[in-house]
Amino acid sequence: MELAAHINYLLYRHDCVTLPGFGAFLVEQKEAYFDAAQQLYYPPTKVLSFNEQLQSNDGILASHIAKIFKLSYERA
Repeated sequence: MELAAHINYLLYRHDCVTLPGFGAFLVEQKEAYFDAAQQLYYPPTKVLSFNEQLQSNDGILASHIAKIFKLSYERA
């Protein structure tokens, strides 16, 4: 199983995906802005970070794996 691909998929739909016992990937949305000095518009972006202190299971990854592979939540 390519776990990274599933995490990538989930990060497009959620702001946080936790890997229980490992940590959590967090997405911060940055708004578009205009730089008046350079006369340029910058599009909205997403910034990805990782926090190893967030380790409790939020259920997002397990629910997704259970649905995709037709497993029970506990098995996933």
